[in-house]
Amino acid sequence: MTTGIATRIRTLPVTVELADEPLILEADLGGSAEELWQAVTDPEVLQRWSPVVPERPLTSVGPALSRETPEADPVAADVLAIADGRALTHRWGDDVIEWAIEDGRLVVQMRLVRPDLAPLSAAGWQVCLGVLDALLDGEDQERIIGMDAMAYGWVELNEAYAAQLGLEVHAPE
Repeated sequence: MTTGIATRIRTLPVTVELADEPLILEADLGGSAEELWQAVTDPEVLQRWSPVVPERPLTSVGPALSRETPEADPVAADVLAIADGRALTHRWGDDVIEWAIEDGRLVVQMRLVRPDLAPLSAAGWQVCLGVLDALLDGEDQERIIGMDAMAYGWVELNEAYAAQLGLEVHAPE
């Protein structure tokens, strides 16, 4: 199972760009726009693939808290904007994440407080998106977050994104 998901993560069609301030990831995934919307807004679905697990659905503007694990300290996940079930903007701690949804495609823009850590974010999100892709294909894949991602190619992804973006390689904090 580890080899299959590691290969999926490594080969997932993701493009990354650091344009001025935002880090932009574009990922081609299985699933309809409706399935992707549920994947980025529904806490029960988010807890299967994402480090952002909010206390409420992210389907209306307003305050929200998120925890990566039940025992973790909460961070802000306030919903800042929503557009027709196709776009969502929310906080994740001090960062802001914008999701644009099309059939089979997610475009994620992250306004990072520390843009120098963009490779870490891109690598981590690619691991998470690989898990989401597997789930959308009907596979029973466990969520991979935090230090567990090291066993699934995170280090190599971090190094590759640092080289691509012209940034230093940083270890996770």
